[in-house]
Amino acid sequence: MTYNEPECIQCGFVDYKYVSPTPISAKSVMNSARRYIFRYIGDSPTLKETLVDARLRRIRNRVVYAVTCPFCKSQMDQSSLSGKRREIREERYKCIQGHRVSLIPRKDGNMGWK
Repeated sequence: MTYNEPECIQCGFVDYKYVSPTPISAKSVMNSARRYIFRYIGDSPTLKETLVDARLRRIRNRVVYAVTCPFCKSQMDQSSLSGKRREIREERYKCIQGHRVSLIPRKDGNMGWK
């Protein structure tokens, strides 16, 4: 299968009349490429296995994370930092229930959350 039609890898024949039983969505490929899962990097042992799901979204001329709250599963909005710890590139998010999540880059280049 290439895209949505079967193609013979030996002779190159393509059956253009073939209809896939499960349609292939172009959106699913793009959404999976822009999806991130962040692990907890804080000190709490109860949150050790809690993951944060985030997707990239465009706002005007920049790209930000659309973070899903790990506790209530609602969409989180980016909130401003207090101005402290400027040496850490921290991005803070808050949901309508009041849960807060901070995305922080780790030393190996990956991101984690606290």
